[in-house]
Amino acid sequence: MMRRPVEPMLTEYLHTKASRLGIPLNGTFELTPLCNMNCRMCYVRMDRELQESIAPLRTAEEWLELGRTAKERGMTYLLLTGGEPFLRPDFRQIMQGLHRMGFVMSINSNGTLIDESTVEWLKETPPVRINITLYGASDETYGRLCRNPRGFTQVTKAIRLLKEAGILVKLNCSVTPYNAGDLEQIFAFADKEGLVVQATSYMFPPLRRDASKVGWNDRFSPEESARQEAWISVYQHGKEAWLEHMESDEMTALSGDIEEDCMPLEEESSPKDSNTGEAEGERIRCRAGKCSFWVTWDGCVLPCGMLPGEHALNVFETGFDAAWERARAEAAAIRLPVKCSTCFLKEKCRACAAMVYTESGNYHDVPEYRCRLAHCYASACRQVEAEIRREARNQR
Repeated sequence: MMRRPVEPMLTEYLHTKASRLGIPLNGTFELTPLCNMNCRMCYVRMDRELQESIAPLRTAEEWLELGRTAKERGMTYLLLTGGEPFLRPDFRQIMQGLHRMGFVMSINSNGTLIDESTVEWLKETPPVRINITLYGASDETYGRLCRNPRGFTQVTKAIRLLKEAGILVKLNCSVTPYNAGDLEQIFAFADKEGLVVQATSYMFPPLRRDASKVGWNDRFSPEESARQEAWISVYQHGKEAWLEHMESDEMTALSGDIEEDCMPLEEESSPKDSNTGEAEGERIRCRAGKCSFWVTWDGCVLPCGMLPGEHALNVFETGFDAAWERARAEAAAIRLPVKCSTCFLKEKCRACAAMVYTESGNYHDVPEYRCRLAHCYASACRQVEAEIRREARNQR
């Protein structure tokens, strides 16, 4: 049975309409960069000393006031994230206050801080979903990747507590060289618990954490990342169904590693430069800066949480309207590489603006890592197919 998220048609319709009207329908509040874990590939995590040297954390009252203003402008969907949001002592106050405003609210968490007392207050104002990243299938793997030797024990307890409380859980999975050996067990755990898994082996370069990391992260080579994406697809569909699709050549698109807020909207043709008459690259095709926005822990409003914020306005200083309009203008001005717009693998690669920028340091150069991954994927699928069939023969 395939277990991967599918967005309701109504949600897709609302986002498409909001994009056309420039309504900030979907917001993310990044409440803190602090986290009780220290995952090797994280794009935002910092320790308290560094955080305090940059800016203080915004107060609960400031986040609640921002929620009220954003609601007046049309925000309906809200994601609370971090860092680890449950690390904030006032997270209950923030979450419950925003919940009472009527948002369709979800939470991103590593799950390790969710205990019985946490679940009790979550039941008072339950989110529509808690997205928990499952980094492995053992405490040993958590120690290796997340530097938390009790992480698996903590998060599996939290998942079961949330399920018993009737709170919907979705699993995310970041596949890296440190946990790839657990991938099949992660999907088996999800299947046993009846949970959806959204997994990817593509890790964004952590430019927001370190501007020098253009095109780099503690991750697989593009070739191995493609192979891991093939295995993700195998476990999502089941081996037999996956092999059947391979025979009909239907399984050569990359697996579902795009978050819901990054779902593509309608196709846009490549514009012409008014001065030269030459074709420019495509505009952003996803929701970023059209109907979705991201507020960083210190208050910058970005079209997408992975994009740079050099020109972003601070919402707590300038107000929501000015910050949102700046984010819209920034997104509208982005043009992706011309070469990508004519590539025969464009629909399979799905290189977004954030991928282009974090891999190349600008919006004009081809994101080589993602490009190589896309070009390797079909052969990676054939390699995995051969491995599965060979294993089946050996077991006869």
